[in-house]
Amino acid sequence: MVELLMPPKMPSRDLAELLESDIRGLPSVLEKIVELAHLRDFATGTYTHPAITDRSRAEEIHRMLRRLHESAFRLWLQMGLEAQKADFDVYLSSLGAAPARVVEHWRESEVYRSLTPASAGRAERELFVGDIEVVLLSEQQEANRRPTPQTVVASQTAQDEEILTIREVAAWRRVAQRTLRQWAEVGLIPAHKMGRLWRFRRRDIEVWLRGAGDRR
Repeated sequence: MVELLMPPKMPSRDLAELLESDIRGLPSVLEKIVELAHLRDFATGTYTHPAITDRSRAEEIHRMLRRLHESAFRLWLQMGLEAQKADFDVYLSSLGAAPARVVEHWRESEVYRSLTPASAGRAERELFVGDIEVVLLSEQQEANRRPTPQTVVASQTAQDEEILTIREVAAWRRVAQRTLRQWAEVGLIPAHKMGRLWRFRRRDIEVWLRGAGDRR
């Protein structure tokens, strides 16, 4: 769940704005859907957050979270299967659990069926479930393929030389794109400017991260 780590005396309006900003900042569309589904009471359909206790604003918070849920859900439906697979991979990387175990649990429990907003029509629900099941099958097939030592070396070499966009690094490291851009501009992170855009080599970022860890 998105936690609001703010002083207890902060006005509830500021907390609500912070909550919306934090949810919008989640790197994966699916992560937004999961997060918002978890903020919904499955008995009443009411959206709440434990950090916002002002009862006079309960309806406002409910409407805001419901709107975000519906928006993220329909954005997912508009994505192609390749983009959905990539988004699911970003979601998996945020969990801190073995991806294979998550995929297995989702396939067995079909927990994804509970993620749709109440306003979704039957066709939308079926499309969402179908998309998720295709992505899960793709993930399972990838997990079942056992690479040879030669392909492992080739894959690692290609990955080391992989050029990443600022959006990809932000999703990978869970850092705001604006923060990465500022770091790149002052030389705090290894980056290369191509025209007006910043690009990052995966190997450079991994070396930089190891160095940052050693300095702690």
